[in-house]
Amino acid sequence: MPQLPIVVPPSFRIIAHRGASGYAPENTLSSFLLAERMGATEVELDVRFSKNKKLMICHDESLDRFGHPGVKVCDRTAMALAALDMGAWFSPYLYRGERMMRLDTLFCVFGERFTYHVEMKENAPALPEALLRVILDHHLQERIIVTSKYFHLLEEMLRLNPDLRVGWLVAQLTPENVQHAAESGFFQICPRTDGVDQERVSAANEILPEVRAHHVSSIADALWAVESGCNGVTINWPDWLIHAEPVVGSLQ
Repeated sequence: MPQLPIVVPPSFRIIAHRGASGYAPENTLSSFLLAERMGATEVELDVRFSKNKKLMICHDESLDRFGHPGVKVCDRTAMALAALDMGAWFSPYLYRGERMMRLDTLFCVFGERFTYHVEMKENAPALPEALLRVILDHHLQERIIVTSKYFHLLEEMLRLNPDLRVGWLVAQLTPENVQHAAESGFFQICPRTDGVDQERVSAANEILPEVRAHHVSSIADALWAVESGCNGVTINWPDWLIHAEPVVGSLQ
């Protein structure tokens, strides 16, 4: 097993996946605060609509996994969702009382302290415009990378604002996927970690600015993403990785 933390290049994106979600309940304030304490400067999060069309930070459509069987995000107002306990499922001792957050709230708390990788989680035609409105309201265009598995939502986001950076979430890093993303002007392609290798990442970087891996479930996965030449990775345990200190000057 490699010694932790794994040293990565200064430009490598260490992206705390739903915050430091290996140690705190995902997509909650505690998770993002812990990621920041660990030194993370980039976070990934998921957004979907509440019943009254507010952008809520939540991965799942249904809240069964979080101890609320039968409850769906789209069926509750933002106020009702914010009243739900989103921490006790992870640790009733440490995190009971954690709440679901609105995207507005996250931006208000952290502002420009993070680069945000915001995933549009549901296939809702109105989602790109709603997300863009919140981004512009907080003047965070330069701190945002919008991602999704829904190619057409990313195209719509670029139609609305060509200056935003977007990333397409895919399973495999195939030449066809890379070409499709490049032709649409995407900034990133985001394959699973088990779908990359040095040859494919190198070829992708010839025509796309970045390859960012996801689905890291072990130290070996994280190391593989680094050794394959990816430009970054989303990881539940951001403290597993650390940036190399930039070399200043020379010994000569």
